Amino acid sequence: MWNFLLAFFFGSTVSSTRTGRRLMRPLLILLGIGVVVAGLIYASVVFRAVIERSQSPHVHAHSTP
Repeated sequence: MWNFLLAFFFGSTVSSTRTGRRLMRPLLILLGIGVVVAGLIYASVVFRAVIERSQSPHVHAHSTP
C-alpha cells in the first residue's frame, strides 16, 4: 500500500529508493493524522454553531406595553 501511495503521489523514483520510503512513510502518516485532527476540529465547530442556533433566544423580538 505504501509503495502504491508513494508511486502515485511522488513518482516511482522516490518509492524505489530506501531513503525515500523511510522519509515519506512518516510524512504520509503525519498528513493523515493532521487531516483527522482538522476534521474533528471542523466538526466540533459546526456542531457548536448548530447547537447555538437551535437554542431559543434569551431576548424577545418585541414586547407589548
